Amino acid sequence: MEKYINEIAKLAQKAFDKKEVPIGAIVINGQGNIIGRGYNLSHGRRDSTEHAEIRALRQAFRKVGDWRLDNCTLIVNLEPCLMCLGAVANARIKKIIYFLDDPLFGSVASKLTKKQLKKLFPKLEIEKVKDKDKTKGLLQKFFKKLRRGA
Repeated sequence: MEKYINEIAKLAQKAFDKKEVPIGAIVINGQGNIIGRGYNLSHGRRDSTEHAEIRALRQAFRKVGDWRLDNCTLIVNLEPCLMCLGAVANARIKKIIYFLDDPLFGSVASKLTKKQLKKLFPKLEIEKVKDKDKTKGLLQKFFKKLRRGA
């Protein structure tokens, strides 16, 4: 898991460097290979769908040559929003692993209950793990700068 956490931290840093919300996401296949990477670009591209998860999914689709990502896992540093949850489920992702809750927009724990998730997406597994603060500090720094108007 450590190599995935480090990769997500690098992607989140890329977003931060572009003045984007520092979110990074990867898609790994059943063998544990990274087949998709993404980081937020919503502000720069002026496109609300340019979330890290969606970008990672798009890269994975191209890599496998299909829209179905059976037996794949999405790993992201911040709890996915409802849009990303829907895209992940429609792509037939097997599992979502995330590090930090998002009380405002998060959908896999903050807005939906386990029972609701199971009813909507019966095969989707959700797991929360700690990232040893590799991305938490970056998110805090980003939002502090945003509040200061920097």
